[in-house]
This record gives sequence, C-alpha cells and structure tokens, in this order.
Amino acid sequence: MTDQAELKADVIEITVSGTFKTEHVFNTSEGVLGALTIKGSKGEGSFIGADEIVLEFKKPSVWKNQYEFHEGSSVIGKAHPPKKLKRAFEIDFEGETYHLTPGGSKMRSWTLKNIQAQGICEVLPRGGLKRGAYIKIGGEIPLKLLVFVYCLVIKRWQEESAAAAS
Repeated sequence: MTDQAELKADVIEITVSGTFKTEHVFNTSEGVLGALTIKGSKGEGSFIGADEIVLEFKKPSVWKNQYEFHEGSSVIGKAHPPKKLKRAFEIDFEGETYHLTPGGSKMRSWTLKNIQAQGICEVLPRGGLKRGAYIKIGGEIPLKLLVFVYCLVIKRWQEESAAAAS
C-alpha cells in the first residue's frame, strides 16, 4: 500500500486483544492492514501498517478534549469537539475538514462525513461480548484517516463505559 493509499474494501473488522495495553488489528478480506497499540488509561497509541507506516495518536493536553495524529514529526490530523460538551468531533486532516458524529444505523455507531455532508464510513461495535468494531466504508478513504477516526471512536466508547460504570 502506498503512502496515499485509499481503501476500497466494503468492511474492515477490527479485533482487540489485551487489557491494559490493547492491540487492535485491522482486517480485510485481502489481509491485515496493520495494528494499533493503545497504552493505558490516557489512550494514546501507535499504528504500524502492513507497509511499515507508523502513525501516532496523542492527546496533547490533559485538560482539553483535543487529539492529534502524527506521522513522524508532522501533525497530519487534529480533532476537537465543535462545541463544548458535545460528543461529536470536527476533524482537520491533511487540509480537509470532516465531521464525526454519534448515531447511524445502530446504537453506539459513529459516522464520518465530509464537508459536503456525504457519509464516508460508519464505525460500529462488533456486538455481543466481542471487543472491537466493524467499519463500513461508503467511499474512498485514506487508511491514515480511517485509523484516526477509529482512535477517536474508541476514546468515546471508553468514556461512555467509564461513565456507565460510575
């Protein structure tokens, strides 16, 4: 896969293993795209693609609900809620703006739309007692953006689980 690879798969299944340090493997019918490792409660992590690309997911401030996505020393994506106390995200990724909002075809699903409000992908929990997610892809999407979106959804699911447990 090249640096600007666009995914054309219909569905990506993400399987999760581990407890404190989790590994999220991105699977397609053609094979594994890569694995995301998320460390601890802060939820930061790194993705290593099948083509050896390395991407880092970071939360630069403990106090602000903002996230960054890095490739090497470059910030290629940033995400923040559009307004305070909103669950949604506004994403700036390589010069384009996207909106990631909760809701879609199922409970707990999240939908990524471009600035023209066209659906690009939907992230759904695998269901039952299975950890991980399915990502239904509606249009071409760079792998880097897909990984960033998944990281953001995982963060929201963790926050929801923590809130429900308290």
